[in-house]
Amino acid sequence: MPAPRLLVPSITAADRLVSLSAADAHHLARVLRATVGDEVRVFDGHGREWLGRLSSISGSAASVEIVHEATPAPEPHVRLTLAVGLLKGEQMDRVVRDATMLGAFAIVPMSTTHVAVPPKAWKGSAVIERWRRVAIASAKQCGRAVVPDVSAVTSFTDVLRSAPDVPKYMCVEPSLSADGLETVGAGHPRPRMALALIGPEGGWSAAEVEEARASGATLVSLGPRTLRADTAPTVVLTALWSAWGW
Repeated sequence: MPAPRLLVPSITAADRLVSLSAADAHHLARVLRATVGDEVRVFDGHGREWLGRLSSISGSAASVEIVHEATPAPEPHVRLTLAVGLLKGEQMDRVVRDATMLGAFAIVPMSTTHVAVPPKAWKGSAVIERWRRVAIASAKQCGRAVVPDVSAVTSFTDVLRSAPDVPKYMCVEPSLSADGLETVGAGHPRPRMALALIGPEGGWSAAEVEEARASGATLVSLGPRTLRADTAPTVVLTALWSAWGW
């Protein structure tokens, strides 16, 4: 069984003993039945990881003795921000989970014209904190040492304005004369940063498409089939890494 992976954002290279959160301590003690001396891995969420051993554990407290720094799983060459129109219920959770596994550097939930999620469902800090917990859990599970930032819900216009000089790729219907995602890397140097824009279940408005064009976004198609809104981000990320190389 692989060693449990635990997020300790405050860890530094000088630390030799770190305390775990009450939730991680409880999970280790009550679910995994871990004992003193068991091997664990600790990561900071920003790309560094350490091998350690449990030095103490109880129902709500645990500490880890750091043995040495470990080589984390490699990150993609491109810092890709995934901006996605808000989806209903657990669909957004799945997007955050899978985007974390697939290497997104940041995730921006968007408010767009055709979003069907009522504001009361996403305003306030509780839903953002839930998505951030989903990202952490996904990073633990997949072996990633980076936890992508999950921002507060942002308007479509503000997302475009936040990345004026970054290559932008807007996923649209094929009828809009869009290029296929497989052509993104053809004849162009791999960017350092990029922004992928994916609409909600209701798609984009005509005004949003024109606004994206005006901002310099490239319109790209996901192919002839109609994909579920929570599946599209997985297709986009996979295609972009294939075009750019991991």
